[in-house]
Amino acid sequence: MAHLPTLEEEDWTPEAKAAMERWFESYGRPSHIYKVIAGNPAFLKASTEAWLNLVPTETHLPRHIKECIVVITCSTQSTLYCVQGHSHAIKRQGILSDEQIRQIQMRDFVDFDEKEKAIFNFAHKAAGAPKFMTADDYKELHDIGLSDEVILEILSIIWVNTAMNMIVDALDVKRTPEQMKELEKNL
Repeated sequence: MAHLPTLEEEDWTPEAKAAMERWFESYGRPSHIYKVIAGNPAFLKASTEAWLNLVPTETHLPRHIKECIVVITCSTQSTLYCVQGHSHAIKRQGILSDEQIRQIQMRDFVDFDEKEKAIFNFAHKAAGAPKFMTADDYKELHDIGLSDEVILEILSIIWVNTAMNMIVDALDVKRTPEQMKELEKNL
């Protein structure tokens, strides 16, 4: 159980209901962390807008690559709750094999092309050792044809996920067995 209560639907403000509807549209399931965050409507709104505008929305990077960056960030920062949820999001898209998802979780990108490996290695380093990023890390992304705008998109995904990992970890949010079953059945 989280350190703060999970609010049930009957206790949500209209803003919280709208946010939960957006989560359901984007992920096909409720977001349990947002049921805790619903206790502060301003935080709920800000975090929902940031997340949904940066991750599931198609931009320069396909959604499955963005979700992979999220799982890499979560696994690098050891936030199991988010690894579980976003691995499920990748699986629902039906693009990657179970083995590729496992590789993303373990940060061992054997079955990916060179461009994906470069993006994923960059994400792993930025999520785990951002103070040690070098010009060579950026040069590698430029060399595979990524613009500064796309590199900043990768960093924005890491940023929003790092913020959520901190909240999940601070609140000690974990999935119940029922919530794990919900992930399994919602594929």
